[in-house]
Amino acid sequence: MDEEFYIGLNPTGDEGSSYRLLNDPAAPYQRKNVTERKGAVDVRCSLEDVIHGLPDPDNERYFASLIILKFTFDSRRTGRRIKAANISLQFAAMEDGGNDPEVTKIAPDGSFNLVETTHQVAEKRSTGLNIGAPPFAGAKASVDFGWERSTSREAKNATKVVGSIDTRGNTYGQSDTASWTLMENSTTKDGVPSKMRAAILLRRRDEKPFQCFFEIHATTDFKSSIEKLFGSRTRDDPIWFKPELEPTNSLQEYDDTALDSVDIEKLSGVTFATILDDAIRHI
Repeated sequence: MDEEFYIGLNPTGDEGSSYRLLNDPAAPYQRKNVTERKGAVDVRCSLEDVIHGLPDPDNERYFASLIILKFTFDSRRTGRRIKAANISLQFAAMEDGGNDPEVTKIAPDGSFNLVETTHQVAEKRSTGLNIGAPPFAGAKASVDFGWERSTSREAKNATKVVGSIDTRGNTYGQSDTASWTLMENSTTKDGVPSKMRAAILLRRRDEKPFQCFFEIHATTDFKSSIEKLFGSRTRDDPIWFKPELEPTNSLQEYDDTALDSVDIEKLSGVTFATILDDAIRHI
């Protein structure tokens, strides 16, 4: 039986799972832990890098921000998995009537098939022919002839990742949202990738603080009640960004005067599992 849940909109759950991530009043901007849900399936999102600057050195009209996030989907119990996950991050000004940031690039962007598998699908077609004789003494004689033809075809399935730039809250048609959908391989049924790193490039009209509203909608395969997975919890605080903050440069050194030239495809990626070599050691 499939179950669905929204991050931050769930009833009671495991001990320790009922809490909310808030912005620290002493340091409210760009908190590293975006969201964290623990239970039979763990769901996490964290900020890996935030760089504020310019799209290119000659641009005197716009500013830019590069945001790198890591999403984690881990199972803590045998047989539990996430079949699909929909991620949405909407950016907006913190002040009413302010200039909303525009999403100009994301990675992954588009539709990707991962770990493609093939299997044979059997198909049968039946054909029948009825030969009847004219009625005689109130009776009807007929003979049915038929045959069945069996064929097989090769079907392909794959784990899928789809990324898109969308418009949700901006009434003027400006793209303000980055979205991703992860879907498991329907043949192997081994869940969505355990980790995904995503990149978002924003274009800004000013240097004022802005915010991000995020949402994760997941479909799981477990039969037990959703109450056993995630705790009672209101929505996490939106993520606040402050362009005045220094670049984090955790993954690499960035040229903050030319963020448009950063190859965000190389910064993004997905991982199915992490295997520890030499896990057995003699002490």
